[in-house]
Amino acid sequence: MATDRRLALHATLPDRYSHLEVIASTIDHLGRVVALVADPVQGFVPVPHFSELCPPPRYDATALICHGAEVREIPLNNLDLWFTGIDTLGDGVVLSARCDPPGVSHERYGEPVPEHELHLTANLRVFDSRGQTQAAFYAGDGIEQLVTDPHGYIWTSYFDESSYWSANPDGTRSYGFMIGLARWDNNGGEPRMVSSDTPEVAWCDCYALNVGRERVHACPYPDFPLVQLDPNGIRAVTPNTVTRCSGLAVAGSELAFFDQRRTDGEFLWEIRRAHREGQAVLEKGREHLMLPDGRRPSGWGRGKVGRDGMLWLQVDGDARRWYRYEIDA
Repeated sequence: MATDRRLALHATLPDRYSHLEVIASTIDHLGRVVALVADPVQGFVPVPHFSELCPPPRYDATALICHGAEVREIPLNNLDLWFTGIDTLGDGVVLSARCDPPGVSHERYGEPVPEHELHLTANLRVFDSRGQTQAAFYAGDGIEQLVTDPHGYIWTSYFDESSYWSANPDGTRSYGFMIGLARWDNNGGEPRMVSSDTPEVAWCDCYALNVGRERVHACPYPDFPLVQLDPNGIRAVTPNTVTRCSGLAVAGSELAFFDQRRTDGEFLWEIRRAHREGQAVLEKGREHLMLPDGRRPSGWGRGKVGRDGMLWLQVDGDARRWYRYEIDA
């Protein structure tokens, strides 16, 4: 039988930023809230069926790095993409966005295309502490999560609309999809595609990702194996009996998979506790998640930032508050 478990309120954006639109938000590897905010009077417009506002073609924004009451602001001026991913990188930040069409017909997707004929969006941008661009490069379309680690690597997971034009030695690029998960250096270059290192694993969608201090864990759809790796490569691929998850906390052999569903108009957030035993991940119990005051969540769980034994969540529509689950608490 599932037990009730209350989340902790981890952090809230300061009230002085309440008039600004939150475009992107995350928890970095130091546990700090990181957010991209902008003044909606610049011409932001509602997106049908979503709570977000879409910025104009060019806009100014501010990256906030919040450590308790201390907030560091990084001005980011004249942005030209709708950046929905953010994380810290060194003393600055990195942003991610969707890609524009590559500028060639779909009939050519099955053949190598000269690179100069492709219009590839530099949709990963690295900024320093003064807001100056340090790197801008193409990272493929369909980024689901953007996460950096303590070693300065950039990890991007992808959903089922992902695509990437890979570079060939002859100056052409070839189209591919089902990327799953990639690791980048902080100045771009060719990525390490995890899917190419795990040919036995289907990467239709990277449903759950945990970027810890020394290890990264991922659960790709549709089979949800637990893929363990570090910046140098794959360490293990373990069959997993938990086949519904969209968030993950990892502490040694102990695992906590976040699952959610809607039943009779109510939202249920659930942690499926599991244990890694030999060559399998086995479920051993469940916890129903409650908000700190004992109420059930009133919307979908968003954010789902996993780092080692912690998982941070947001309630749908509230991008200003982060709640924390600790696997050993």
